[in-house]
Amino acid sequence: MMATFGLGKIVLYAADPEAVSAFYARAAGLSFDRVEGTRRYESMSTGGTSLVIDLALEPLSRGRRECALSLRVPNLQAVASSLREDGIDVGPILERPSGVFASLKDPDGRDVELWEPRAKPVSVAPPPLVDKPALDAPPLPPAPVPLPPDLPALVDKPAPVEPPVIVDKPAIVEPPALVDKPPVRLEMHSALDLDKEAAAATESATKAEGEGAAAEAKRGTEPPPPPPMMGAPGPVVTAARPAKISTQGGTKISLYGANFADGCRVLVDGDDCTNPKRLDDFTLEIEAPPHAPGSVEIVIENPDGQRSVIQIVYDDGPSIERFSPLEGSPRGDTEVVVEGRNFEEGCRVTFFGNRAPEVVFESPSRIRFVTPPQEQLFHGELRVTNPDGLSALAAELFTYRLATPYAREVSPASGLVGGSKRVAVTGVDFHPQCVARLGGKPATVTFRSAESLELVTPRANEPGLVDLEIENPDGQITKLEGAFTYEAEPTPPLLVEVRPDRGYCAGGQTIRLAGDNFEADTVVRIGEVRAISRTRSRHEIEVELPQRTQPGLVAIELVDRFGIVVRREDAFTYESRPAPRVDGVTPRNGPMVGGTRIVLEGDFFDEHVFVRIGGQAPKRAVVRSATMIEAVTPPSRMSGFVDIEVGRGDAGNTVVKNAFRYDPSPAPAIDSVAPNKGSVEGGTEVSIEGKNFVAESAVLFGGKPAQRVKFVSASTLEVKTPPGKNGEMVDVVVRNPDGKEAITKRAFLYDARYRS
Repeated sequence: MMATFGLGKIVLYAADPEAVSAFYARAAGLSFDRVEGTRRYESMSTGGTSLVIDLALEPLSRGRRECALSLRVPNLQAVASSLREDGIDVGPILERPSGVFASLKDPDGRDVELWEPRAKPVSVAPPPLVDKPALDAPPLPPAPVPLPPDLPALVDKPAPVEPPVIVDKPAIVEPPALVDKPPVRLEMHSALDLDKEAAAATESATKAEGEGAAAEAKRGTEPPPPPPMMGAPGPVVTAARPAKISTQGGTKISLYGANFADGCRVLVDGDDCTNPKRLDDFTLEIEAPPHAPGSVEIVIENPDGQRSVIQIVYDDGPSIERFSPLEGSPRGDTEVVVEGRNFEEGCRVTFFGNRAPEVVFESPSRIRFVTPPQEQLFHGELRVTNPDGLSALAAELFTYRLATPYAREVSPASGLVGGSKRVAVTGVDFHPQCVARLGGKPATVTFRSAESLELVTPRANEPGLVDLEIENPDGQITKLEGAFTYEAEPTPPLLVEVRPDRGYCAGGQTIRLAGDNFEADTVVRIGEVRAISRTRSRHEIEVELPQRTQPGLVAIELVDRFGIVVRREDAFTYESRPAPRVDGVTPRNGPMVGGTRIVLEGDFFDEHVFVRIGGQAPKRAVVRSATMIEAVTPPSRMSGFVDIEVGRGDAGNTVVKNAFRYDPSPAPAIDSVAPNKGSVEGGTEVSIEGKNFVAESAVLFGGKPAQRVKFVSASTLEVKTPPGKNGEMVDVVVRNPDGKEAITKRAFLYDARYRS
């Protein structure tokens, strides 16, 4: 015998799993968990069957039927009304032998069926008798239970025990409830689940019959059981919501109170209510039958005969008689006038299952509103609901009509015969459910707006021009001839050699790729990073090496203009750059005034290294090669040995201790100052001749620094005098950076007769 497996998961492949899972969370009351690192959403229903929404491997066209779901609901009319109020479009309710059905669509256009199974009669065993009757005598009816004296006369007669009545009625969509309704949770059931339920029901019935026969056989040999519900409190009903309902019936009424026993009956104006639903000891739900206007009693009767009564009111409510216009644009903004009776100020309109933006109340016989946008093409219903909750329904009075689509341009207008290229189509009046064909073959469509679509091209049989067709759901077609060009598959780029095949993590190095089929727009990626490149020919590409934080082997990718990727693993090696190394310094000494030209020899020098001599930057440093640097020593305030440091920010540095010696410098000497007279305003150009001058020498006139000092040579300085007093003869001082100086007494005369 073959084992039977339970149904574990139903998987729906969706173009947008986030939107589809959100739809089923709202429409079916399910809770989804996202699988980490994926776009897969899973939900476990109370029946143990899991609904899974997963990303489709290929784009799905709208309405494509990967599968269809049938969701079982406890009360289809209530569920449909609740979903319409939430803005979900639910189709008409239809009857079939197995129950009542309605349909809707999820965000991918997939069909979803709502199903309320038809109730089945339940066999009720007769209550046990205290005295065993003769075998051929019919069972005696149970004795009536005494009723409390304060119960209304309506319940004087004993309630006959009757099996539940199955009544087939046309499905009537109820109006929105006046109170907040708890969310309706739908359950998924497979055919296997239903078979199990049927088998369980059969087994339960068989077991009940066996137990009844056993009890009958024992009757007379055992003491009779006590009467059922002996001493149990009677039902108490405290509220009915809503308390005012339409005379057309079909409204769901919630009854609140206490002591509602299992198997209790509900009577509306003396008539048994079909299929009352007991939620718990405190809540019952019934569907109101049609009734004439006026006050009506609802009676709740427990199996022991105890009763409780509450009043509700039937009212005519609003009525729809005329509707104009009967057609409008799916973009909305059509003003609609509704005429009828009993409209109340503050009434609301539910149009095509969606709440209308605004209702203008003109009189009890006339209201108007502006149609909202609509993405579907069909006839729709109108419901007018008064503030008291009573409503009127007019089905299929209005039709949305689509405009004729027009395609203007396709961009890009070419692609490979292999297809799978994304292109944009611009135009007007595209519908969200439109379809597209390229060269007669269907293309995957993503609707962006009424003026823009995105297509994924299908595979073509051969290169060449093809036509584009866009068809709206109403059959109107726009055709753009020769809109797209299919091109033959290109030869992918070929990478043969990388020169050099290693470089430093700091990047910036120039490398060359050798191969074939290179194009001007070929993209180069090194270590997953796009590099700056220049195609020199079909056989060579010059690339600037990008930076990388860690050393190691990386791949090189070439991507051509068609998106074809050629990848070569472990094609390039990143290395950590070593710190610069200094092997020798020539010469090793110079004067304190600086200016000595020295040569540093070593390795790993480049234009990014820095040099420090005695902690100071040299006057000039030039990297001649990776092994040689030329520099000019800066002045020093002290004589003696100093360190030389060569480094690079990303590789560290090298320090050579006592690499250079500053020798004491001779004191400067002044031989002449010419001219020796000048303007009291300053600015007189003076030439000072002497020896042992340096570039950093300072010149003072009467203790004031010269305006400008120009070092011409070790024997000549050119300066501009500072301001002075008329007739004053001042000393001239030349002071070197090491503090040594030369003084010529009374060497310059300030004379007001001179002008600078």
